[in-house]
Amino acid sequence: MTPRRPTGRRARLRRELLDEALASARRLLEEHGVDGVTMQAVAKDVGIAAPGLYRYFDGRPGLLHATHQHVIDELLAAVERARARQPADDPAAQCHGVIHELFRWCLTHRNEYDLLMSGRLRIRGQEGDTADDPRYPPLMSLDRVGGAFTPIALAWWQAGCPVVPDDEIAPDLLPHLRAARDAMLAVPGFPPDVPLGLLHAMNLCSARLWGLLTLTVYGHVGDVDDPAAVAHLDALVQDLVADVLDVFGQKASAGVVPAHGPHFGRA
Repeated sequence: MTPRRPTGRRARLRRELLDEALASARRLLEEHGVDGVTMQAVAKDVGIAAPGLYRYFDGRPGLLHATHQHVIDELLAAVERARARQPADDPAAQCHGVIHELFRWCLTHRNEYDLLMSGRLRIRGQEGDTADDPRYPPLMSLDRVGGAFTPIALAWWQAGCPVVPDDEIAPDLLPHLRAARDAMLAVPGFPPDVPLGLLHAMNLCSARLWGLLTLTVYGHVGDVDDPAAVAHLDALVQDLVADVLDVFGQKASAGVVPAHGPHFGRA
């Protein structure tokens, strides 16, 4: 559930306080992790009494939910900038740029990544209530970020990339793929005749991407402050890009525009 939007004559001041509260929550998240983001800490930081925050958030679950949305919006903006930096007619370069930006951003925002990956569990369970709360819909972080790859995959399909026929996909996967395609039809311009095999390929690549990214963020690939570990990670990501391109029958692009600053490491 998004925070209540202020209206009326005092809308500007109320909006400024809401922005300050979200900025405070982000600072606390970066410095102390999810456990450090509390109503009391944010209220103290912005200089109001804790009960005053209830005008903007439905308690700590609402605060975490709003912070989650703030984080995912920032990540998506970074990913879109990385995609837009690549040649418009080169989906392979766009894929490369998006993957590298995901790794770069998430490795420099580890606590934010933790919130994105575990946000639904943490938010629903904060006050001892483990039941689904209709005020807070599921936080579909992976789906939203994965949407950055949709125009890339569509460009490959429209150019004739091979896809697995429906009758060669495991039957237990078909209902999920059909539901995903139905949901995507709500996106303006999404072709209704997209084959399930294209979505299947996207899911395979998503699993590989998020698997390596999660292992890396949580330190299982090495300390990326170490130059040797950075070189190792760079090689792993290059292999990941090559694997993703291969799933769609594509080759690496020679026209990739490098990101500004280091790909990996802590900010």
